[in-house]
Formats: sequence, structure tokens, C-alpha cells
Amino acid sequence: MLPVQPSFERLALNRITFGAREADIEKVRKDGWAAWVHDQLNPPLGDEPAITAHLAPQTMRIKYAVQLPAGNSPGWPAIDERRKLNYLHADLPFIWDMVSKTEISIAPNERARIQDELNAALWVRNTHAHYQVREFMADFWANHFNVGRQEDVYASAALAVYDGQVIRPRVFGNFRDLLEAVTCSAAMMRYLNNAESGAAAPTENFARELLELHTLGAPSYFGVGGNAPSTVDVGGMTVAVGFTDADVVAAARALSGWTIEHGQRGEDGDLPFTGKFIYNPVQHSTQAGVFMGVDLAPLTAPMAQGRRVLDIVAVHPATAVFVCGKLCRRIFGDAVPPTVLPRAVAAWTAHRDKPDQIARVIAAIALGDDLAGREMGLPASKIRRPHERMMALFRSTGVTVNVYDGAGHAFLSLGEGLYAWPTPDGRPDGNGDWLSAAAYLRYWNLMFDTLDHPSFNTDLFGQTPKHVTGSPEGIIEYWVGRMVGCSLRPAGMKALIDDALAPIGVMAAYRSGGVTNIENALRRLVVLIAASPEFSLR
Repeated sequence: MLPVQPSFERLALNRITFGAREADIEKVRKDGWAAWVHDQLNPPLGDEPAITAHLAPQTMRIKYAVQLPAGNSPGWPAIDERRKLNYLHADLPFIWDMVSKTEISIAPNERARIQDELNAALWVRNTHAHYQVREFMADFWANHFNVGRQEDVYASAALAVYDGQVIRPRVFGNFRDLLEAVTCSAAMMRYLNNAESGAAAPTENFARELLELHTLGAPSYFGVGGNAPSTVDVGGMTVAVGFTDADVVAAARALSGWTIEHGQRGEDGDLPFTGKFIYNPVQHSTQAGVFMGVDLAPLTAPMAQGRRVLDIVAVHPATAVFVCGKLCRRIFGDAVPPTVLPRAVAAWTAHRDKPDQIARVIAAIALGDDLAGREMGLPASKIRRPHERMMALFRSTGVTVNVYDGAGHAFLSLGEGLYAWPTPDGRPDGNGDWLSAAAYLRYWNLMFDTLDHPSFNTDLFGQTPKHVTGSPEGIIEYWVGRMVGCSLRPAGMKALIDDALAPIGVMAAYRSGGVTNIENALRRLVVLIAASPEFSLR
């Protein structure tokens, strides 16, 4: 008999992973919740050895037709081959050069291949990584500092570098360090145009999003020409409690000259064409003036004005509330337990100068003051978005995920996709944004079709204990228990039993025999469970 509610271990794990597995639940029961959290917050640098070994031999097909020489284009040869993930760890100058030659001597498919490799690798990492909290936080920060892949060909091509060299190494680090790394990244520089910012006309795109989306938050905006009504002490500086349009202008001027090598004019002639970050004094405005009550004019060293802007916003109390609030909602859903956010903000503030500031915030959220993390065991209420639901299906059913060339486009019909959200605010994170009756049929078809793809290896037949196969109730309780951890609502359990007894159901497959036949029927069953309201919550 299945329990009425999932266990604490399952509920807690589901909140900060891509889906609890039976082995994870047993590990938490054996070692304790606090030990599991502390282990997760100390991952190795780079991919885990098992992930590296899994990705190394993988290949994906790439195909395109010949382009004959025409005009200034020498063209390119036809390609139809299976190729390893050669772009996943390519350096930025190589990518920059390739993008510059696209449609001249390099086919557009090669540029698109970079995104395909990144998306395929993310599916593998999200499913198979032991360090699931790192995967969870890489997903969180990539959305918080969103770069939409459709907006700029260079920004899109730089996303593999953005993920691997900017976001992932810093998911548990210091927010101020992460903020500057994002600011200086080629992907963000191109996406929000700061690379083009010049002394005469500084670009305000990035400066506004820095304040409104990345740090202080929209509630701290006091309008056009307004003044923040009060001040606050920030690291020994008296600064405004919020920002105005004048502060956006000042930040834009302070950050002008922060750019990338893109062949533009520099102090000593034209710069190289590498995509690498550089401070270019030729592009820097000297008119930054006052930012949130702090005069930037006396700061004349290279990058000093821009760094002071980042210093102020990174440690501002409004940033702590805004970013911690987003993180708490990502973990708990729309109704965050009342004690959690104050605890997170306190940890953020107390450890703002620590190299592992973010890890300490996650520990404060997940463990609480008594290390029991009782709030993590509250009933599930956060809706899994489509990507999360697919990863949870893979993890809870033991699917082996290999590189899949459809990973980047799989969820577009459901309103999301990896790096597919076009605007800098990132995809929405409220439950209402992912609730749609019409989407359930698309979920079902997508999940079933995906499991049928050769990139995904399943052995549901081998995993199903023989002693449960004599009745529909036995098979269903086994897989519902494994995937959800408790009984579905009565109508849901009855629907599964009725389907199992149908001519195309799992009982008919067991009666007729044949491993392939049974495997396909079990796929149908687990996808039905994954389409249930109970599985949709984490």
C-alpha cells in the first residue's frame, strides 16, 4: 500500500534537484539531510569524471549541402557525418572567428551546432550528475542572468563559454564575483549591447537590466527624474535606498569602455577580433557623475567607476531581498514559508565578502538553524516546468540519456526551451505560467516520443520486479511509488488501472510476452504517471 504523502527525503530532494531517485532517498536516510546538503555544496571543479566519461565518446549527426563559390564567398563542402562534441569546450577566439565566417566560408549549421551541443550536454548533466544542486543552481543563474539565444549570433555562439566558464564555476561562489564575470562575458556583452557602448553615447540597455533584473529589482525603481526617499549604509558608503533613471545613465557611463575585442578602434590602433573582454579607454565616458548618491568622478583608474557601481549594487540590501526572494520561490514555489526568506537574507548579508557566499545562503535555506530543514519537507506545491518534468522522468525511471540533437527545441511548443527566452527578464517562475490543460496532451506526446528516440536507453522491463507483474495494481503501485512516492488521487489510480487492463495496456503486453512489447507498454505507463498532477509538483 502506497503512503498518502511522499517522504521528507523525497520532498526535500525534489525541491533542489532535477528529481529524486530511489538511490538519493536512501543516501539521505542513511547519512542525514545535512550531510547530503554539505556534500552537494562541495562539487569538483568542472564536470564530474563520470559525466566527462559519458560525454567523451558521444557523437551527433551534422549534415548540410555544398555551397559553391559565389561572389566573395569561397563556399563550403557538403557534410554528412557523426561528430563528437567539438564545440562544447572550444575557446572564445575560435568561436568568434567561426561566426565571422558563417555564410561566407562556413555553413550556418556549424554555428547552430554550438547551441545543439550545449543543449544536449545540459540534458545529460541535468539527468546524470551526482551534484544535482549545482545543476539546479546553474539553471537558476542562467535564467536570472538570461541571454536569449535568438537575439544575436555572437551572443548565441558564446553561450557554451557562458555556461561552462562564467556560470558553472561560480554557482556557489560570491555574488559580487559572479556579477562581474557575467558583466564581462561575451554573451552578455553582445546580448545587452554593452560591447557597443561608447564615450559619446553610452548604451543604457545593460545598465538598466543590471539594476532592475540582476540586482536591486524593479521594486527599488523610483522613476524618471525622481529621487529615492531615503538612504542606507552599504559597506561604509551612504547610498540611496533605490535607483532612478539618472542612476541608470550614471551606471551606463561608468560601464562604458567595458567591452570585447571586436576589431574596433583602441588606444593603439584597431583591437583584435577575439570576443575576449577588454577595457577600452577610447569607449569610456568620463561623465558618470553621481550614482545612487555616490560621486564616481574621483575614481579615475581603469574600470574603477564601473567596479564601484558593481560594488554598490552587489551588497545593497535590496539586492539581498530581491535575489534571495527569487531563489526561495524557485525552491518553494509561490508561497515561501515565512521564516525562510529572512534566514536567506541574513546569510547573504553576513557572508557577502566570503568566497562561498551563495553556498552559505543555500545551506541556510535548505537546512535552517537547526540543520533539520523542516520546511523542505512541506507538501509539494511548485509546478515543474516542461524541462524539469522531462528530467525528472528520466531520473525517476533510470533512463540513460545520450546526446540528443532535439534538446534545444523540444519544449518550444510548451513555451520554453534552453536559452530560448528572448527577453532579459528570463522565463517566468510562477505556477500559473506553467498550468495549462491544453499542455497535458503535448506533455504526453512529447515525453512518449522522446523515450522512443534512440538517444534514450530504457530498461523498464528489467527494473520492474517480477513479483509485482501479476496484477495491474502491483505494477502501478511499484512505478507510482518510485516516481511520485505516494498514491495518486483515487481517480488517477483508477485511470492507470483501467489503462493497464486495456488492449494496449501493460497487462496485455505481459500476457502476450516479448521484451520489446512489454518495454513499450511500460513506457506508456510511466509517461501516464509523469503526466499526472502529482508528478507535476516538486
